[in-house]
Amino acid sequence: MPLDLLLVWNRMKILFTLHGYKPAYRLGGPILSVAALAEGLVARGHDVTVYATNSDLDQKLDVPVNTATLVNGVTVFYFAFDDSFSRLVPGLSRNPAKNVYRYSPALKASVENSIMGFDVVHTHLPFIYPTYCAGRAAIKHSIPLFYHQRGVFAPARLRRGGFKKRAYIELVEKPLMRRATTLVALTADEIESYRALGVRTPCIVIPNGIDADQFSDDVDPAALSHFGLPADAQIILFMSRIHPVKGIERLLDAFLQVAHALPRAYLVIAGPDELNMGPELRRRASAAGLSKRVVFTGMVVGAVKKALLARADIFCLPSEAEGFSIAILEALASGTPVQISPGCSFPEAGAAGAASIVTHDAKAIAEDLIRLLNLPETLKRMGEKGRALVRSEYAWPAIVRNVEIAYLDGLARSRRSTSR
Repeated sequence: MPLDLLLVWNRMKILFTLHGYKPAYRLGGPILSVAALAEGLVARGHDVTVYATNSDLDQKLDVPVNTATLVNGVTVFYFAFDDSFSRLVPGLSRNPAKNVYRYSPALKASVENSIMGFDVVHTHLPFIYPTYCAGRAAIKHSIPLFYHQRGVFAPARLRRGGFKKRAYIELVEKPLMRRATTLVALTADEIESYRALGVRTPCIVIPNGIDADQFSDDVDPAALSHFGLPADAQIILFMSRIHPVKGIERLLDAFLQVAHALPRAYLVIAGPDELNMGPELRRRASAAGLSKRVVFTGMVVGAVKKALLARADIFCLPSEAEGFSIAILEALASGTPVQISPGCSFPEAGAAGAASIVTHDAKAIAEDLIRLLNLPETLKRMGEKGRALVRSEYAWPAIVRNVEIAYLDGLARSRRSTSR
């Protein structure tokens, strides 16, 4: 039977769980990609419910809690969370931004009362209470469980957290992964990181997607006027959480070298400063006499975000480890070439001629940025190839259909195993 006809008879009731949901944009890229996937599935006729908390990193969303809210066709429950639990775990409560476990008794009660009404449960991050709660309930009641790590098990990330992360993986995450129906990976590297943990559950690669029509290379100068960027500035854009794993310190080191070679170069750092790294980064820029050429915008959204992506000469993310960066896709969709690290796990962008992939060394980053910024026609061609790549390979409709196929396959395998 053709897929579209098969899906007519398989309209699914799907539960997503996550520690936050839009507009919790301070939590980063997963909020964008999970919401887009949920909305895409609803557009295909499925019934998607999201159980999340009202967390927005170190803030709380101003949303109704513990009740259903319709968000672009998706039924969302924002549950109040109680992180007094986290004080029992040394280190979690010292910095609110680090503490995203989000224990929620109300979420637990709702999962227990409603789990039998869903055909599929899809958890979207490890190390959070909603995944633990919904994963255990799905396994208990033999409901197909799709487990998504979103880059969290990359070796570089696991090195930051040491014993606590390893212990939690052994006690909580591995039992869920081993009994899940399907593991979901954003890249081939993620399959390897699952296997490195000794988990052999069936796994499928489904990358993040983007609505490329929302981005263009048209710049709205008014949206950027308050940043004081000269009209002829060569802009290197970092747009991500300000966090050591994202390579922001290496990028600043590189820019100190770039700035001496290219007097029109500016580094724009856009994103939430979840670990309060900003003051030290500003001090270092000031000590080098570059405080006016290192611009901190804070978190940007809407027209300002789109204008920055379009205005940048090059987008740079020297990350140690990424799941599959939405920001990279947004830059490419804006016609902006990218310089990324191997840790971004996006060799396809390099193969398409849209990205320069450079090691984590600050000197190598600087030399490559200087080379590219001296080749405007090369940057233009890279940008054109990037836009074409995103439109052909990373549009949401095709990705949503692949998720549907994965769900149907998981449902079929689950039914066969329970009928034995």
